[in-house]
Amino acid sequence: MRSDRWPGFAAWLRAGLLLALLAGRVAAQDAPPVAIRPWQVFLQRDLDDLGTDRLTFLNPFTDEETAVEVNGERYTPAGDGVLFFDPAANRVMVAAPDATVTEHPFIQPGNDTRRVDWLVSPDHSLLAWTLTGGDTGLTTITTVANLNGTNPRQVLVDGPREGIRALPVAFSADQSRLYMDFQPDGIADYTPYPQFAGLFALDLDSGQWERLPGEPGCFCGAGFYNDLLLRLAVSPDLSGFDLRLVNLDGGVTQTIPGLRLRNYTQAGDVLIAPDGTRAVYALAQVRDFGRPSQAIQTVFVLVDLQTLTQTALTEPIITFVEPLAWTEDHSAVLLTSRQRDGTWKISLGDGLLVKIAEATYLGTVG
Repeated sequence: MRSDRWPGFAAWLRAGLLLALLAGRVAAQDAPPVAIRPWQVFLQRDLDDLGTDRLTFLNPFTDEETAVEVNGERYTPAGDGVLFFDPAANRVMVAAPDATVTEHPFIQPGNDTRRVDWLVSPDHSLLAWTLTGGDTGLTTITTVANLNGTNPRQVLVDGPREGIRALPVAFSADQSRLYMDFQPDGIADYTPYPQFAGLFALDLDSGQWERLPGEPGCFCGAGFYNDLLLRLAVSPDLSGFDLRLVNLDGGVTQTIPGLRLRNYTQAGDVLIAPDGTRAVYALAQVRDFGRPSQAIQTVFVLVDLQTLTQTALTEPIITFVEPLAWTEDHSAVLLTSRQRDGTWKISLGDGLLVKIAEATYLGTVG
């Protein structure tokens, strides 16, 4: 569907979201540093009672703009389009800047598939995906291919395991290994942040895998950047979350003592800066979990990976937002929310959370 049904959308986005920042100053979390992907993608959720979403593609250099309405979840920028899952059709779909929506050519669930997960490499050259199926025992099949579908390799068949599935988490820096997680099926759908139970490394040539240092750990958050792993762990005195810093290339592990904040029992969404010097993550207090009255209070934590210290970056906030990307100069972090439309920014200088757009920024394609 064309975006000219909403005149002035591009100007509205530009005024609120500082598109120059997103075009040229967002660190390359999901795109190669030498390439400028011209189409910025924005999401607006639940436009009607059917749960229709709108994806808007905007070229900040030409002002060209298109939009398409879809029903989906897990929107992921990948190459020239946005991957998403349509639960009603039980199909993996691709939305493109020309406003077309098509079935993905090779990632699709089978007749007995109960879950499909995927991962795009940081340079948008590789795709990894898992198909999990079974009833009494779960079997997960993991495949890796070039983004265009060439050179497909079935790299792991795991199971059957009772209630446990595997899913891809990150690629190693040289793309020779795939970092994955064994986790209880279904629990992650009800946690405020992505949590991991048993992280492991899969060698893509040999198909052999080994658990990462300290795994399995608690069902807690983690973050990867190249071969650097930050793994949250409940502190021995149960007063907070320590942070394990692991160099997966050299095997060196260090522990960063956690903040002692009372009743903050959920932590996750670890986002490491591209220069490897800092990271942020969310620390949350959840009340009435799973009930209509559920309330989340969040503190964002700044981690200095050189001094091995953690400090509270923000005062407690009630807006449920999650880190998306660092700006190029690493002076601020962009955030979005799974629960509501919008894009926010936290500047490291003042720690203030500022909403900079009504639409949710997803990333860049093209």
